[in-house]
Amino acid sequence: MGILGCWCCICSAAIGHVYGKDLMNTPRKIVLDQRRITKSLNTLMGIVSGVVCDGHLHDNEIHFLSTWLKENEDISPIYPANVISRRVAEVLQDGVITVDEKEHLIKELTVLSGTDFSNTGSALPEHIHSVFDDDPHIIFEENIFVLTGEFLYGTRSSCEDAIQKRGGLTKSTVTKQTNYLVVGSMASPDWIVANFGRKIQAAAEMAQSGQYEIAIIREADWAMAL
Repeated sequence: MGILGCWCCICSAAIGHVYGKDLMNTPRKIVLDQRRITKSLNTLMGIVSGVVCDGHLHDNEIHFLSTWLKENEDISPIYPANVISRRVAEVLQDGVITVDEKEHLIKELTVLSGTDFSNTGSALPEHIHSVFDDDPHIIFEENIFVLTGEFLYGTRSSCEDAIQKRGGLTKSTVTKQTNYLVVGSMASPDWIVANFGRKIQAAAEMAQSGQYEIAIIREADWAMAL
């Protein structure tokens, strides 16, 4: 499956979450709106792929992304447009684009435009890939979340704030009370393999025992549930 194919699947899931409906059982107008949004999301990811393809990010490209996102603000609540829109706005906020900001932004955009584990999981060994919940049902209210890895959404504290604003709780370590372990999209397959014996393996063993209600989920699924 190519990059656009992967994003078609993710876009459909994200839009379904926003509308809370199945495409097969929705009025024609909503279906057409959903298809238009899917097209816009695919266009955005095409733009992002083009921007990062040479390994450099120029000021005019950041401004172009900002303008395009403002002109297509109907997709701003939907992952990954919400992440891209927020990060571009943060870079432009003070009117000065620093080298560090550009380097960090292109790193994030490169991850989003690729077909790495955050989209398909195919880069991971099967015994690790299999521990992820491929179709998670995420409820924030009164559930405990543990975060691991680096997140496209933002800093660890901003991710925790997003959870807490929705009634969830956050902890730093996996325990018997943990409901979700969220793995950041910026965590490379090598990092996940190297750290499998820590939070991820502990959560996997608890989930496989059947005694605890814990799910190991990707940042993409977590972000779509926000």
